[in-house]
Amino acid sequence: MKKTILTLSILMGCFVVLKAQNTLTNNDINFKEVSYNSSFIVADSNVLVIGATTSLSRNEQETNRLNFIVYGNLKKIGLGIGAKINSRFRNFYKTVSAEILLAKNIEISKNSDFNFGLNFGLNTNSINENYFNNYVDLSDEAIVGYENNIRFMAGAGVGFVWNKSLKIGFSMPELFKTESDFYPTFFANASYKYTVAKTSAYIEPSVLLYTTTFTPVTFEGSIKAGYKEYAWLKMGGRSSKTLLFGVGAGYKVINIGYSYNKNFDEYQSINESQHNINVSFNFLQGENSKRNRKSNRAVDLTVESELSGEEVLENDNATLDLSSDIIQSENEAVVNKKENKR
Repeated sequence: MKKTILTLSILMGCFVVLKAQNTLTNNDINFKEVSYNSSFIVADSNVLVIGATTSLSRNEQETNRLNFIVYGNLKKIGLGIGAKINSRFRNFYKTVSAEILLAKNIEISKNSDFNFGLNFGLNTNSINENYFNNYVDLSDEAIVGYENNIRFMAGAGVGFVWNKSLKIGFSMPELFKTESDFYPTFFANASYKYTVAKTSAYIEPSVLLYTTTFTPVTFEGSIKAGYKEYAWLKMGGRSSKTLLFGVGAGYKVINIGYSYNKNFDEYQSINESQHNINVSFNFLQGENSKRNRKSNRAVDLTVESELSGEEVLENDNATLDLSSDIIQSENEAVVNKKENKR
């Protein structure tokens, strides 16, 4: 475990000096680690997850985003498979990426797991025709001279999970791109989930180090408190002079989350604020565990019932045998008295 943590720490240190240049990474970082590190697919206890996130902002560089992700786990072989589609709109520009996600779980010990993930797909840049109206000058050189392009992209990520509490990860989702310079985009995260007094409530502090399209290396620190999957509250901040606030709730298979990002000073002129809404459906985990518990409970009750019936029957037989012994003893006593009188 110590060697694994040391290795990941060295990797994080090596890349901390890098800065993003022109990256087109479009990940939502306010909810799940899977959005930027595919290795965490196999760290998810659910068998199937479907999620969507929309981001709306008062941003000079982009107007909105829409992210969609779906992934599943083959628990018996420790393999995770998924897909992700991200779209970004900035004025009449549109960027869309579609990726396949693969992850493999390697069990180090009973409570420790090492995960490795790959992502690869296509990235397209094109014109958003929905932006055009009667007030848009279609003869603008930026519009007339714009050429659509498609390129291949690929990346990788690693993650370490201990006792379902400690998580450490490092990923470079755009490690390789065709027809493009090398973009050292990375995400490095660590968190620890602490259960409060053996209850279902928890507190989870976390840190995240990353690069994005328009900012240098950014540090984020936050703390999250919640109760099972029913409710959670998150607060924190970023070195880019940003305050974070998030809240969410869930019931059975559905989870809904909201996150608000408020920027200050020079960052406010670029992106004043951003609203993120996430909806996810987590299938099978809860249903299977409930079915198993009910099935096991039914078997236990049946066995207990059968054992109780056998015990009652044995007790009844023992009572009858005792009664017979008592009657026999009384008869023998009467006979002995009569013989003594004679």
